[in-house]
Amino acid sequence: MPAPDPLATTRLTDPQRHASTPPPCGAGPGDLLAGRYQVGTVIGWGGQAVILHAVDTHPRGRRGPLALKVVRADLSPGARREAADLLRWEASLLRRLRHPALPRLSHAQASGADAWLVRELVDGAPLTTALRHGPADPRRVREWAAQLCTLLRYLHTRTPPVICGDLKPANLILRPDGTLALIDLGAAHTRTRRPPRKTRPRYGTPGYAPPEQLGGRALDERSDLFSLAATCYELLTGLDPALAPLVFDYSRLAAASPPLAAALRPALDPDPARRPPTAAALHASLARIPAPPLALAPGLIMASPRDLAVAAAHSPRELTAALESGAVEAWLADHPDPALGNLLHSLRATRQSSPRAAALDALLGAMAPPGGSALLHPAPRRISFGDVPLRSTRAWGAPHRLTIRNAAADPLRWELECPAQPGADVRVLAGGRALKKTGGLLPPGGATDLELVAAGVAGPRGGELTLRCGGFETAIPWDATVQPGLPVGHRVAATLVDIDPAQPGLVTTLEALARRGALQRWLRPQRLTASADQIDAALTAGDPLALRLIVGALLSDLGPARFPHLTLTPPSDALTLVAGSRDHLALTLENQGRAPCTLRVGPGTRWAGCALSAAVLLPGARCEVTVTLTPPAGLSPGRHTAHIMLRAGDLDLPIPLPVDIVAPSWWRRALQWLTG
Repeated sequence: MPAPDPLATTRLTDPQRHASTPPPCGAGPGDLLAGRYQVGTVIGWGGQAVILHAVDTHPRGRRGPLALKVVRADLSPGARREAADLLRWEASLLRRLRHPALPRLSHAQASGADAWLVRELVDGAPLTTALRHGPADPRRVREWAAQLCTLLRYLHTRTPPVICGDLKPANLILRPDGTLALIDLGAAHTRTRRPPRKTRPRYGTPGYAPPEQLGGRALDERSDLFSLAATCYELLTGLDPALAPLVFDYSRLAAASPPLAAALRPALDPDPARRPPTAAALHASLARIPAPPLALAPGLIMASPRDLAVAAAHSPRELTAALESGAVEAWLADHPDPALGNLLHSLRATRQSSPRAAALDALLGAMAPPGGSALLHPAPRRISFGDVPLRSTRAWGAPHRLTIRNAAADPLRWELECPAQPGADVRVLAGGRALKKTGGLLPPGGATDLELVAAGVAGPRGGELTLRCGGFETAIPWDATVQPGLPVGHRVAATLVDIDPAQPGLVTTLEALARRGALQRWLRPQRLTASADQIDAALTAGDPLALRLIVGALLSDLGPARFPHLTLTPPSDALTLVAGSRDHLALTLENQGRAPCTLRVGPGTRWAGCALSAAVLLPGARCEVTVTLTPPAGLSPGRHTAHIMLRAGDLDLPIPLPVDIVAPSWWRRALQWLTG
C-alpha cells in the first residue's frame, strides 16, 4: 500500500514542514492503546497531530490496517488542549457520518489533553502525489470534482449541515480504484440555527480557504465550493494557490480546460453570493444529475419553487412540519436548480434577521421578490365608513373590512399605512390595538382580511390609505361623516333612544364601550349620571354580572321584552361544602321593568343543578332560583366557583357562585364507606 507523503501532508499546516523527523507524540511503535490497538510506524504529521499505523489486536476487532491520530507532544499546554478538542470534534463527526469517501471510525479517546482516535486507514496516496507529475488530465479532474460534489452534497444535507472547512489535495487520498477519500474533518463546522455556545476556531489553509474563512466570518456551503474549486485549479494548472492566496490565473485555467474553467471560475469568486449556491448546483454544471423531489405527504410532491409557493397556500401544515424538521433545507441543498439553492441562503438570512418569525413566514419572506409586484389587489377599492364618532368620544366607529389578495405567482410582502389626515384618523385593528401601519406576507392566491376603523372632527372627511408591495404603491381612498354620539354597530347614536335594540351583539358592544369609559362619558350629558356611576362601580369591583344587569336596565326602555330590568339577590357569603356532600341555596330575581320576561336556566358547572319557581316573571314580581350543589368527592379543598346560566329575554346572565370546599372528616369517610 503506498504511504502518504509526510511532506505533502504537512506542506501548508506544519511550521516544521522542512523537518525530516516526525515530532514527538503520546504514543510510539509497540505501544498498546485501550488494551487492543498496537501502534506502528509514523505515516505523517501536521501542525497539531501525528498519524501512525495501528492494528486492532482484539479477536473481533476490525481487520486490516488502521490509522491512529494522536496529539503532538511538543505543543504548549494550551495548544495541546486545543488540538485535543479538535480530535474529539472530528471523532464525534466520524461517528455519525457514513459515506464511502469518509473513513470509518473505530475508537476514540476523549479524556484529557492526550486525545486520540483510530480510524480506517485509506489505501492510496494523497492528491499531492499526483501533482508531482504536473497538471492532471482534465477528464480525471472532472471525475474527481464530481466525486467531491457528491461528498459535499452528503455533508451539506446532514442535520445539522456539516461544512468541511479544509478541503485541499493534502487531505484527499486517491484510492487505487480512482475514488477519493477525505481523511481530515478537524476543521469542520456544523450549521446550527442558533449560534453555538462556544465558537470553534475557523481553521483553514491559505490558498484553499475562501476570504470569509480567512477573515473570521461565517461559513456556509459556498465556502466548501471555493475550496473544491481551488483544489481543482491546482490539479488543472499545477499552480500552488498557497503561494499567492486568492490570486488565480484564469487564463491558464481556461487553457487547461475551457469547460471546467467555465464551471469552476464562479466558485472562485471572493463574494459567496456570486458562487454556485450549493454543491448540487456545481455538480449539475459538471455532469447531469437527477433532481430529487420532496414528498410532504402522499400525493404532495415538491419539485420546483412554484410547488413550494402552492404548498404554502394550500398545504401550510405539511410544509411547516417539513420546515421545522429540516427536510426543506436538506432538499434545497441537494437540488441542482440554482434558484432553490439561492432560496436556501435567503431562508437562512430571513431567519437570522427575524429569529421569532414562524417557519412558514420565514420561507414566504425568503421567496418574496424584493422589488414586489403590482398584482396585490385590495377590495374594496374605496372604503365608505359612513357615520363615525368624534375623536373626543375616545371610541372608534364600526369596523369595515378590507381584503388584500395576492394574484401573483410568488409570495408577496405587503404593508398598509394609514397616513395622517386633517380632521380624521383611520386605523387597523389588530390584536385589540389600533395601528397606523401593519404588514405581512401572502402566498400565491392567498388573501388576508383587515378591520379598519375611523374617528375624527365633526363633518365630512376623507383621505387615502397606502398599500405597498416592494416598489409598488396603491392608493385606497376613503370617506366618512363624523358625528357626535356613541358608535353602536354601524350607527352613531346621539342619545339612548337612537340605539337599535334589534342589532346583534348589542350588549357586548356596550360593555366593551363601558370598559373604555366611552359609555359613561356619553351617558352623563343625557342626565343618566346614576347609571354611569353604577357602571364605574361595577368595573371597579370587577363584577361582570352587575355590569350586564346595568346595561340590561339601560336598554329596558328600548326593548323591555328583550332586555328586562332585573335585580338579583345572591347569597351574602360563600357557601362551605364538604367534597362529596350536597347542599342547596336560593337566589331571588325581581322584574323591575314594565313588561313580562321569559326565564330559562341551565347549569354552567357539572355539579351545579338549578330550578325556577316561575318560567315567566311579571312586572314587579319575584321568583326564586333553587341551586343544588353536589361537588364530587375528589374535588380538591379550597375556593371554587360554580356557575349557572340564566337567560332572561335576550339577556344572558352567567351567575357565579363561590363555594369553599373542605375535605371530609374521618367519620364522614367511614359513613360513606358503610353506606356505599
